Amino acid sequence: MILCFLAVLMNTQAQGIKNVRINEVLVKNDSNCIDNYGIRSGWFEVFNTGYSTVNLGGCFVTNDINNPKKYRIAKGDASTILAPRSYAMFYAYQNSDRGIFHVNFSLDEKGFLALFDQSGKVLIDSVSYDIAAQIADISFGKMENIADKEAQWTTIENPTPGAVNYTKIEETRAEKFAKTDPHGFIITITCMGVVFLLLAFLGVTFTLIGRRFKRRTERLTAKMETDAPIAQEKSTQVQHNQENNDLIAIAMALHLYFNEQHEDEPTGFYLNRGLNFSNGWSAKYQMFKKSPNRNK
Repeated sequence: MILCFLAVLMNTQAQGIKNVRINEVLVKNDSNCIDNYGIRSGWFEVFNTGYSTVNLGGCFVTNDINNPKKYRIAKGDASTILAPRSYAMFYAYQNSDRGIFHVNFSLDEKGFLALFDQSGKVLIDSVSYDIAAQIADISFGKMENIADKEAQWTTIENPTPGAVNYTKIEETRAEKFAKTDPHGFIITITCMGVVFLLLAFLGVTFTLIGRRFKRRTERLTAKMETDAPIAQEKSTQVQHNQENNDLIAIAMALHLYFNEQHEDEPTGFYLNRGLNFSNGWSAKYQMFKKSPNRNK
């Protein structure tokens, strides 16, 4: 059981170390960064491209492919533990007595740099370069696809030890457009064109809407003119019927009067209460009793 656990642990460590890459190298350092001893020297950095912690302790770095175990990174030091997406920087001026991150070789000897695993047999990453082509205080490194062993290396005018290499400032759209149109003619014509197009669109839209409402109003007006005689005729007919009803009521009253179907009153006459007519002249009396109840 313990052996299985150790095997899994070793395999996990091996998988983690494979995520480490050589990220940036500065061969000639005249005015760049200095180490904790105040020395300017060539330096290189490695980067943990993975998302798990990696321990560099026991790994090897070398500038000679025939001697992969040239410098062994000491074990048991917390500084060799790389957090996810973090960097470790090494100084190369052949003085390994000054700490773990000071290697025993320089970068202007072979034009080669490599990182090996703890066995010294598995190559993790390497880079070759032309020493004569190196310029003071200009490094070279991986700008993109850092995790890829075959990633393209390029020069970095402003070295970035311990930080991401890609420092190019992207131009904004406004800055790019300012280069294309320095005097603002294009933007002026474009803005005016947009305004005129918008006004034209609004003009056409409101014209169409106005025409539609105008046609609708004309249709309603024509319909009202057509329906007006019919409505007038109906109104006349209703008025005529009302007049006829009045005449019928008067004739009925005269008929009852001349046939003595009424009782005399000093101020006029009213219809006989014995009549059982149900019309506008006689309906009211039916609402009253002949002998109403009286409160005692």
